[in-house]
Amino acid sequence: MLGRLFDRFLGGQEELDREVSGNEGEKVNEESERQKTSLLELTFVFVLAIIPRLFYIFVFSNPNFPGWYTDTFHHWQIAYLSKEIGFQQGFLRLWDFKGMEFFWGLLHPLVLVILFYITGSISILVPRLLSVFGGSISIVLLFCLIKRYFNRQAAWATVIFATFFPITLFSNSVGMQEELAMPFVLASFLLWPNTPILAGFSLALASMVRAEYWLFALGLAFSTLLSRKNADKAIILIASYLTIILFYMKYLANYTGSYIYPIKWNFLASVKGEWFLDLPIVGEKLVAQTISRGIFAFGVLGALVTLIKRSKHMLLYLYGFGNIVFIGFMVGFGSYVKGYIPRFWVDRLYNWPYLFAMMLIVIALFYYLPKLAGKLSTTVYVFSWLILLLGLVVSQIIWKPINFFMQPVEAIYNGEKLQAKEIAEAYQGGGILLPEDRPYITYFLAHDYQIKGRDMVGQMFDPFYYFPDPKNPFKNWNEDRKKVIDWLRNEDINLIALTTGKETYLGLFEREPKLFEQVPSEKVLLYRVKF
Repeated sequence: MLGRLFDRFLGGQEELDREVSGNEGEKVNEESERQKTSLLELTFVFVLAIIPRLFYIFVFSNPNFPGWYTDTFHHWQIAYLSKEIGFQQGFLRLWDFKGMEFFWGLLHPLVLVILFYITGSISILVPRLLSVFGGSISIVLLFCLIKRYFNRQAAWATVIFATFFPITLFSNSVGMQEELAMPFVLASFLLWPNTPILAGFSLALASMVRAEYWLFALGLAFSTLLSRKNADKAIILIASYLTIILFYMKYLANYTGSYIYPIKWNFLASVKGEWFLDLPIVGEKLVAQTISRGIFAFGVLGALVTLIKRSKHMLLYLYGFGNIVFIGFMVGFGSYVKGYIPRFWVDRLYNWPYLFAMMLIVIALFYYLPKLAGKLSTTVYVFSWLILLLGLVVSQIIWKPINFFMQPVEAIYNGEKLQAKEIAEAYQGGGILLPEDRPYITYFLAHDYQIKGRDMVGQMFDPFYYFPDPKNPFKNWNEDRKKVIDWLRNEDINLIALTTGKETYLGLFEREPKLFEQVPSEKVLLYRVKF
């Protein structure tokens, strides 16, 4: 029985062929008409999905604090500075104090800039509500896909689980980019094979959100060639995808010198480990690495079986197993494990793998088991719903570690809010030289105190950063002094803020006491420039 269930669960292209061939054509058409999803039903799914997410943001949490995701503010910073500075420097020129403006992709900051203009707001709620919308749309698309490939019961079970599963709900509310990419990927599955041009276009848009989605979309696009009846449409999809991507690659090369800049640097940083300290992998990191290798093996096995079976739901399964392979490889074989922290297991990166794994169980419980049960199918459905609801209730315990991991980050958030307040109180116009790695401060200065982005400069752009001997920046001070002073004048820097004691600036203040005056402050070190 388990063998039959496993075989039928993964399905095969021949099963789909039987469903749409021969004398059964008319019956399939009638069934298709009967199964068409009404707009009312889709609206209900969307409302059901979005309400808990809005409640979480506005009732059960701080709307301005998206948990431990400092990166939400970093992505906000890229969008805001691109709007204020970058787009004036060149066509869709992204901008960031930390030099990571092209590390992820174009689409997310571009959408945020558009929303900043439409709403007239630069609040952190803009990216958070965007991710709420994207997450809710993804649930609607999953409903459509599961109903198309399996049945309505499995579709509704997927919706209920995805709506209330803590990691999914939390991840959908934090304002990160995955919730923008995922709807485009899922939409491409719905568009395939009837509208391959739009399916390819949708995958191309997903590629522009994050580097890993570029890899996912590329693999999914070419996997359509395995379709036995739609090879011609697969070529159209791939051509559509590549047309958009080639323009995107030219755009990246114009600004970065690399056609695959996000993929290149994500590989160098997270896989090769150029951004991680060379620490031994021991203790909990070793445990995480071992578990991740098992996850990787599971993902590879699932992907291989899916490719062999070539089922009607092949693309959806490849997206799920491919994500599992990616996570397993990054942590199990790459250097990403060197940055391991316990909250990895409730992080947004695991959201889709968890959701996909649960979706496999839902499909087994609500589609294949009732088929095998025959006359007992009603009993099986009742049993399946009880199992699902019990699992969902038990899963709510995950909120405990989620809230636990938030606490230390919230203390940093509140601390930098006070630092921004002191900076704003000392500000008297002109430019502010800010730490490049404090997006909280950038946000509070811009949003709470209306200091323009064009008046903020990141310290990573200073001449010290480009000195040949950064460990001894004052080695040739007699020659380099003019470079630093001229740069400060050209940037119209009137205030310098330090959140840590940077040796370069402390050395500068010590050597040039007539040019810099310390401003009394408690939370942040402030110096006024006296030109």
